[in-house]
Amino acid sequence: MTDTCIILLQLEGVLQSWGEHSRFDYRDSANFPTKSALVGMIGCVMGIQRGEKRLEEISKHIRMAVRCDRPGKMYVDYHTVTAENKILNAAGKPRCDTIVTHRTYLQDASFLVAIQTGTELAQEIVCSFQNPCWPVYLGRRCCIPSVPVFRRLAEEYHSLEEAMTSEPLSKSSQDRGEIPEMLFYEAESTDGSGYDRTDEIISAKGRCFTSRRVKPVRKEGKYVSE
Repeated sequence: MTDTCIILLQLEGVLQSWGEHSRFDYRDSANFPTKSALVGMIGCVMGIQRGEKRLEEISKHIRMAVRCDRPGKMYVDYHTVTAENKILNAAGKPRCDTIVTHRTYLQDASFLVAIQTGTELAQEIVCSFQNPCWPVYLGRRCCIPSVPVFRRLAEEYHSLEEAMTSEPLSKSSQDRGEIPEMLFYEAESTDGSGYDRTDEIISAKGRCFTSRRVKPVRKEGKYVSE
């Protein structure tokens, strides 16, 4: 085994939601899972409480790439929340009688996630996914995975790019006959090219994030198991 390992995760479900710019009653979803959400998922299986500094350390020590095997479709859940008495805000003051909320989800999407990190942390993450402390969900608690999230520890790949371009589609996608001619993935950039995503945790307690550079790649190939 090399000094770094690559962990493969499969994110598939009826609904997923990866908030990137959510504010108050408007909850968005990015087209791709965010790094902060994946770190939160790792913290979930490890039993790390939200706000603990260990989440910041994990974020610093992993690199990740995400491949879109099935993009899914955006769905906005519009609903209202009412109360017999006034709804209070965080300061305990009356807000209003009715709150209107918009929450965006991805329907029927599928993503392959490759996480690269040191051997020791990789083994800890793998063991935690095999024996999770808390249930795993895809961005929000209502978003339940339809396949096991932990796919495998891939010792044959030496880079995130190799994992993205070599790993076949999930069995469920192949069984459905959904074999795209071209796949799209994004990987953390090593040369500064690409674009910024503000999803790198710098303060778990303060819920503060900074930008990381990711590089988009389009790759031809059917990605079917031999």
